[in-house]
Order: sequence, then structure tokens, then C-alpha cells
Amino acid sequence: MKPVSPIHYDPSLMEETVFLALGEDREAKKFHRERDRLYGITDAEERERAFQDFHGAWFFRLGLSEQIEKAFGEQPLLSSSVKGCLVARAPGKREEGGELFVNPEEKLSGREQRTVSIFLLPESLLNPSVLLTFLRHELLHITDMLDPGFGYERELPAAEAGPTHVRLLKERYRALWDATIDGRMVRRGWAPESLRAERLCDFRQTFPMFGEETEDLFSRFFDREPHSHAELVAFILDPRALAAVPEAHHPGGRCPLCGFPTYAFEPHPECLSSDVIGQITQDFPRWHPSHGLCGQCAELYRARRLSVAAAMLLPGSLPPD
Repeated sequence: MKPVSPIHYDPSLMEETVFLALGEDREAKKFHRERDRLYGITDAEERERAFQDFHGAWFFRLGLSEQIEKAFGEQPLLSSSVKGCLVARAPGKREEGGELFVNPEEKLSGREQRTVSIFLLPESLLNPSVLLTFLRHELLHITDMLDPGFGYERELPAAEAGPTHVRLLKERYRALWDATIDGRMVRRGWAPESLRAERLCDFRQTFPMFGEETEDLFSRFFDREPHSHAELVAFILDPRALAAVPEAHHPGGRCPLCGFPTYAFEPHPECLSSDVIGQITQDFPRWHPSHGLCGQCAELYRARRLSVAAAMLLPGSLPPD
């Protein structure tokens, strides 16, 4: 495996991890004895550098970098596409993960603009097999972002229904992208077959509208490759159209307007008045009665029409634009 661009380790992460790794180990006494000698260095800056070098030496001596080096070495695109990588301490478990950072300075080459950061807790480095699986998953995300064939774009298309719809699109995109990543991991022998069932459950919860079609659609993303950012975006924006499933409104499916799951779709959306349909398409230009809507949204738009009509009866009211 080709070594990745330089990997730099946060000194505080190395120090804390070494302390955790040694614990009551028989080498701990040797570690502390050697470390105590460094307090004899009188110059503060020199003493700090000596402590960092000492903890770094023990970090590598204990093999705490091995899984990180292995995971990076498995991704040759990283070596050719990024300047380097920083492995730093995560503030908490939820913040563990990988990030691709791009310097906007135009004078730099593409490779010089890009760096990778991996954020980990010290205790995560003490579980090699779990760590390696986690790193492989994170780095596959980053290699997709670097792969011109995937065509990654950081921003999703603007959502028509506001913040709630934005969150829905992000969750859909995450579920699809994770399915493509973990499908590759299973095929490469990097993850157990049981991971497929976990991802299928996630897919079913994120796209509850497909019913019996769910597993076939999930297979499109988990069991096949390659995929592209454009393909994932097209699916999250209009799952039914691209899935080529009937337009039946399955109980538990999400309303295309508010984005919330519902068991009470408007029974005959095609019979809505032209005024109500006009109000809806003004807010959602892509919507068509065949897409359906929940009963609550239908009532809200009916009420809006009635409110406008009532307002026009008030003295001094102006005609609508």
C-alpha cells in the first residue's frame, strides 16, 4: 500500500492515549521514570518539545498509529489528492469523524488546497478492529468527495418547504450515501454481512413510502456501484418518480409539502379547487395533484383561501395582487 501524504498527530491526543494505553501495564513504571527526568529541563519551550517528542515516541512504540496508517494506505486517491492529514482529539463521541478541508486560496494547486482531518477520542484508539472499520467508512466518504466520477457538491439544492424540508433532504442523502459506502465495505470484506440488515432498517425508516418495494430500491444503492452525487440528489428530491413505483400514497409515507409522515392523505387531491391548487403550486412549483398531500396541508390551504375571501369583505380592503 502506498503511504498517504504526511499524517500529523495532535500532541495532546498522543499524550492522553499513551496514558490510557499503559494503565497498569508493566512498562508503565519505565514510562513514568523516563518521563520524570524531563522535568529537569530548565527551559520551558525546550521542556515542552521534549515532552511532545517523548509522548510521540511512546505513541508509535505502542502501535497506536497502526490502524490509522493502514486505513489511509488503503486509499491511494488520498495520497495523490491531499496535502496531508491531521489526527486530532474529538470533543466528544458525536464529533468523531473525518472532514475534508479546502483552502480557497487560488494560487495553490488542487492538492495543496486540500487537507484531511480525523477527529477521535483517545479511548477509540484502544479498540483496533472497531477503529479500523470506523476509519474505512469515514475515508470512503472523503474519497468519494475527491473522486471526479462521483461529482460531489457540498450544498444540496434549495428546499422549497423551508428548514423542515432541508433536514429531510439531508437525512435522505445521509441514508443513501451510507448505504453505498457500507455496501462497498461488505463486498471488500471490511465489514460483516450483518451490516446490510442495519442499513436496510435505516433506509426503511428514512423512506417509509415504498412498502414492499423498499428492499429492491435499497439494493440499487447497497449492492451496486458506482454511484454519483447527482444520482443520490435526484433520488432524495423525488424518490417516487425515480423509483418508478406507483403513485399510491402509502400509509406512513411523507407528505410532499410538509415532509411529515402521515396516515391521512387527502383522499381526492385532484378534486381540490383551482384556487387551492394555485395556492399550493405558488409555494411548491414542482407539485402536482397526483403527488398527493396530507389532509392537514389540504385543510390549511383551504383555510387560507377562505381567509382571503373573508378579508375581502371587510370595509376598505384592497383587491389581492
